[in-house]
Amino acid sequence: MARKGRARGKAPRVDPFLAFALFAALGMATWTLDQPVRLTLTWLVLLICTLICASGQRVQFSYTFSGLARGTVAGLVISLPLALIASDFLLATSQRVFPSGNVLGLLWSVVLIMPTVEALFFRGLVQSEKGLWPSVLLYAGAGVVYFLPATWDGHLQVLAVLVGGMGLLGFIYSYVRAMHGMVASLVCQAVVHFVLFLAPSLVRGLLPAVGS
Repeated sequence: MARKGRARGKAPRVDPFLAFALFAALGMATWTLDQPVRLTLTWLVLLICTLICASGQRVQFSYTFSGLARGTVAGLVISLPLALIASDFLLATSQRVFPSGNVLGLLWSVVLIMPTVEALFFRGLVQSEKGLWPSVLLYAGAGVVYFLPATWDGHLQVLAVLVGGMGLLGFIYSYVRAMHGMVASLVCQAVVHFVLFLAPSLVRGLLPAVGS
């Protein structure tokens, strides 16, 4: 009887693949919305799916300072060469995909919220239950959900670069998570987002001030 009572009280499980399918369906259904609103909705749904899927489980947030340092260094090693080589492309992509004139808003959404939600779902949930490669492939698929509406009008080559880049970055984040923990992976992704998406806008904004 006690076993039956525990089984009856156990929260229903939702497969992470099904959760991702719901996330993707909502992302496509909100195609016509403004990109900031659309991204906010997709992040919110991804977070809700994570909470539902992870009900009754413990998400490990243990970390060491050496792990955080390794995550930070990994993020810089990945992103700084790209920022130096393709700064114009990154600035144009950031303005198209994350059209916010407010630097603080961009910092909050792209550097803090987005890495946290994605780390919880793709590295904290999918990688734990399904393994590294499903986590990487679903993360690359999320790039299609995020960026297709912003690149549909003659910029599909940008979409291909972004999705391929997300797949590669997803592998690195998942590897950092496996080696040093999820917090280190989250820090790595936040550093990459800061350098690739926020820093070009900051540098471009400072140049006129320096020139004057």
